[in-house]
Amino acid sequence: MDVATAMVTIEPWNPWPLAFPTIVVIASVMASVVGSRCRSRPVREAGYAGFVVGTLAVVWMTWSLSGLWDSSARETALASAGYESPTFSGGTDVMAGELTPLAWQAVRDGERVHGVLRPLGGDGWELREAGD
Repeated sequence: MDVATAMVTIEPWNPWPLAFPTIVVIASVMASVVGSRCRSRPVREAGYAGFVVGTLAVVWMTWSLSGLWDSSARETALASAGYESPTFSGGTDVMAGELTPLAWQAVRDGERVHGVLRPLGGDGWELREAGD
């Protein structure tokens, strides 16, 4: 038995923080090219090291920041709908090209409630509270 249904908007992750390690990668490639042309081993090797570090930073930041952003955005969406201290089970898995529903638990009006978040496409999600 469904108790409540609402529509919420969850903003997608904005990857602007990746600009910093991307700049490091580009500058490192340029340094290694300049070091090779000028036959400067320290500059060339610094470019190689900067490239490796910058590339690892891009990969790590993409993996970690997107997950942090999504978790925070889901919590904000439930808080805007009147729920307190939400927790989520499962993950943002993609099956058959679509996101799967996310189960959640939260407190509303002093009572523990649970339900699911179903993707509707784009930024829209259906917030469905389930009854016992």
